[in-house]
Amino acid sequence: MKHPEQPYFYTIESENNTLPQELREKLLADPSAVNGNARVLPPEDFGHPRARGRWASCISVVDPADENPSVLQRIELDGNEAAVSAAVVPFTSQDGENFLIVGTGKDMVLNPRQFTEGYIHVYRFHDDGRDLEFIHKTKVEEPPMALIPFQGRLLTGLGKTIRIYDLGLKQLLRKSQADVAPHLIVSLQTQGSRIIVGDVQQGLTYVVYKHESNKLIPFADDTINRWTTCTTMVDYDTVAGGDKFGNIFIMRCPERVSLEADEPGSEIHLEHARNYLHGAPNRLNPMVHYYTQDLPTSICKTNLVVGGQDVLLWSGIQGTVGVLIPFVSREDVDFFQNLENHMRSEDPPLAGRDHLMYRGYYVPVKGVIDGDLCERFSLLANDKKQMIASELDRSVREIERKISVRTPEYQAVPITATNRKRRTSEQNLPSSE
Repeated sequence: MKHPEQPYFYTIESENNTLPQELREKLLADPSAVNGNARVLPPEDFGHPRARGRWASCISVVDPADENPSVLQRIELDGNEAAVSAAVVPFTSQDGENFLIVGTGKDMVLNPRQFTEGYIHVYRFHDDGRDLEFIHKTKVEEPPMALIPFQGRLLTGLGKTIRIYDLGLKQLLRKSQADVAPHLIVSLQTQGSRIIVGDVQQGLTYVVYKHESNKLIPFADDTINRWTTCTTMVDYDTVAGGDKFGNIFIMRCPERVSLEADEPGSEIHLEHARNYLHGAPNRLNPMVHYYTQDLPTSICKTNLVVGGQDVLLWSGIQGTVGVLIPFVSREDVDFFQNLENHMRSEDPPLAGRDHLMYRGYYVPVKGVIDGDLCERFSLLANDKKQMIASELDRSVREIERKISVRTPEYQAVPITATNRKRRTSEQNLPSSE
C-alpha cells in the first residue's frame, strides 16, 4: 500500500518453509550447529535456506520514485510470524495521524489451516514515511486476514468476526465486534457506515454499523457460494469482485433494503428480522457475471486517463490485465450485442466449444459483452465482414472504427454495462439474455 501523502510504498512478504534471518544468523554463529562448509550462498541465485514449518517474513519501505528505486528500510519479523495483511490507518484519537498496521499469524500451516495465535503490529511513520517505528503489537485469536480504516479507527477481519479497534498506549482497544461470516473473512470494503465483507467460501455480506448503539449488523448477503478472492465497491450499493474459479461478478443491494438499513433507529428491526435460509434477512441482486479463465487477484475502480470514464480494472494470477468498461448509451449496447451474436456463429473456436457456454462456465453470463471476441472482427475474411456489416446496417469501416474506439488494447477486454451512478433507474444494467 502507498503512503497517503508521500510517494513511498509499504509491502509485506512471507515465505513458508524458509529459515528467518534471526535463526539463520543464530545457527551460523553456533559452532556446534555448523556442519562442513557454512559459506552463505547468494539468495538471489540459490534462495534462502529451507526449514519445514518455519516462516520468513518482512516489512519493506520502498521508494519507487527515486532515480535508483530502492528499499529504504526492511523490518524482519521474528517468532515464526508471517505477515498476512496490512493497511495505513488514520486514528481520530491521535488527531488523524496515520499508522501502518500489519496483521500476522504465528506457526501457521496453510493446509489444513492451523495456527497458534495472531498479532496486530502498529508502526509509526517517521521522516515523512521513510522510516518506521514499532509501537506495540496486540495478541488476537486468529491471524487477521483483512484490515481497513473505518471512521477513524481500525476494522479487522478475524476468522468469522469483524472487529473495530482504536489505538491505545500499550495495545489496540476493542470497541465493537460481530460474527458476520460463515467461514473466514478475506476482504473488507467500506463506504460511510456500510461494510462489505468477503468470505473465503460464502460470497459477500453487507453489514451496517450503527454508531448510536455501537453495533455491527449484517442485513444482506449473496445467493451463491462464491470463493471470494478480491472485491471493490463500485458505488454505495454495488460491489464488484472475483472468485478463485475465474469468475468476475457485480452484485447490488436492493434499493428498499439499502434505505431501510441506513435509517436511524433501524437496528431493532434489523436485529430481529427473520433470517432467510440460515443467512441474512435479504439477498443481493446479481447484475453481472463473466468467466475469465484466470483467477482474479485484484480489482479496483479507476480511470485510465485524467478526467476519463471510470472503469473496473482487474488483474489475474496468470498475468492477465483486463478492464470492464461501462456503456453509456443503449445504442452501443444493442450494436455490440448484435456484433457479438454474429461473431459467435461466424468465428467459432478451433476446438468447437460454444462461446456462450464457455463464458458462462459456472453461472450463465449476464450483463457482459466479450470485447476480445468483438475485436476478432478485423481478422475475418472480407466476405464474412460484408455479410455481418449488411446485417448490422453498417459499413465494414464503420464497424472497425467503432470497435477500435470502444476497446482499448489490453490483454483481456470484456465490456460490461455497469451503472456508474447510485440508484439511477435510467442506466440499469442491460442483460445479455
